Amino acid sequence: MCKKIIISLICIVFSMQSSSQCIPDTIYQDSLPNIWPSSGFPDATIGESYSQIWTMKIPSTLIEAALGDTAFVTVDTLGQTFYIGDWPVDSVVTIDVLNTPPGMSVDCNTSNCVFLGGTVACAEINGIPTTPDWYDLQIISNLYSHGVITVVVGGVPLTLPVNVNYFDIVGHYDTVSRYMITVNQASSLENVNNKLEIINISLKNNNLQLKIQSNFSDKFQLNITDLISRRVLVKEIILESGENNFIFNQKLQNGLYIINLQNQNTRISDKFYLDSK
Repeated sequence: MCKKIIISLICIVFSMQSSSQCIPDTIYQDSLPNIWPSSGFPDATIGESYSQIWTMKIPSTLIEAALGDTAFVTVDTLGQTFYIGDWPVDSVVTIDVLNTPPGMSVDCNTSNCVFLGGTVACAEINGIPTTPDWYDLQIISNLYSHGVITVVVGGVPLTLPVNVNYFDIVGHYDTVSRYMITVNQASSLENVNNKLEIINISLKNNNLQLKIQSNFSDKFQLNITDLISRRVLVKEIILESGENNFIFNQKLQNGLYIINLQNQNTRISDKFYLDSK
């Protein structure tokens, strides 16, 4: 009966069952809904303790959650359209966090990771990683709200209480996948042993230039993704020490990207910023 409401859940919450020791930074209390830092987590190292804390401002209303776009906060019932942007956000709740590095867990500062609308919250991923790899975190969240609508049935106004949540309206949970953690071997052993290091990355006019320091030539799979984990380039390449140039027929927008090189013996990742100006 409801027209779908597309709500952008920009307040992301990580964690599952316990409460961490993080303390929300109240400097963000008067900020618009967001998460700090805005993107990216530091690399982790096998066998070394890791901790990353972030702060969130939860939206107070559905129009805040929709980033001010009134077209996304209406419902259709019995042939009538209702604006619900002023309905309060009761809570944003983490459903799951996928692809967390083995040996690490994600906790929030509230019971069961229920974050009330309009509040400032914090979360933490911590532990001692055990397996080197590139982990693209998938954060699964749901938003809950309520309000009343008045419909006219047979000429008689009828006021109805309504509870809504993101999943029931759009048919899936909100999934955020713009956060990545690279877990390296202790003392960068993986790359030191293979004498492979990315010295410089540049990408202009569809020409990708990789400056490599290496003592061998080998075949790699090149994988470039944006910050929300969309693949923009996958290519089999051969790398040699020094400058390597590759042409591909795809124009990328300016922004931050992640490059991953891997084969049976080595895996290395790095971030680079594309500025075509």
